[in-house]
Amino acid sequence: MSLALKIRQYIIYPLLLLTILFTPDAVSTDSAKLIDTDTFIMDNASVMGQGITTDGEYYYTSGTLTAVDFTAIAKYTVDGMEFVDKKINPLPEVCKKRGNNHIGGISYYDGKIYASVEGDDGVPACIVTFDTETLDALEVYDLSLEQFPDGVPWCAVDGNTGYLYASKWKDTKTIYVYDVNNDMAFVKALTLDKAIKRIQGGEFLDGTLYLSKDSHDKGKIREILSVNVETGAVEVVAERNIGSEKFEAEGMTFTEDENGAVLHVLDYNKTIGIFVHHYEADF
Repeated sequence: MSLALKIRQYIIYPLLLLTILFTPDAVSTDSAKLIDTDTFIMDNASVMGQGITTDGEYYYTSGTLTAVDFTAIAKYTVDGMEFVDKKINPLPEVCKKRGNNHIGGISYYDGKIYASVEGDDGVPACIVTFDTETLDALEVYDLSLEQFPDGVPWCAVDGNTGYLYASKWKDTKTIYVYDVNNDMAFVKALTLDKAIKRIQGGEFLDGTLYLSKDSHDKGKIREILSVNVETGAVEVVAERNIGSEKFEAEGMTFTEDENGAVLHVLDYNKTIGIFVHHYEADF
């Protein structure tokens, strides 16, 4: 074992132990049964602090540290969340040159990761795709500044239709829909029956769009919302107790096992690391 690896282990293992011992625990609620938690610190946490999605075999995560101009896409096994690969600062040069410096929520569809990417004021937000095998960037699709004036924090692709859904971050009353199989052509604007704020991630399950909301007005509670993509009806389907009112809810995704669907949500402790909370998803 190299000296550098030994030093790294001496640093990481005590920090991980302290994180587990002294971080407030997430707990089950009546609407969100917690079944497991994975904890990540330091460099592992840096590549997964924003978004998570899956193809059923692997998790894909996104990370951003805007203060140090850092972005990442990473890959983990679904079984055990073992690290597989990562790409640091993977955005295409066209994005880097104009100031796209933040990868947010991500979603998987047909061999690609679809990532929401934003930047400084006046810089167009965009959707960037990444190859799931190599994690290399593929295409860049610019979004309208009029529709996304404060960036695009999340996106989600409906695997049944190939439609991508995205919205702005705060006071959201409209979700915009695009066809990924038709060069990201605009499809429609979906009007919601109520405005929502602080959407951090989204994913589809059985034709319904689910959103991870990071509103801090309920203390330790963070909500999972459902959106009917035909009518725009919004409902709270789960309330999660994430352990601390200071933690930030981020991206989400689903897998399925013999008992049904499982919900996986990233929760970010900005002083320590990332927690991936896993729940039964009996919505």
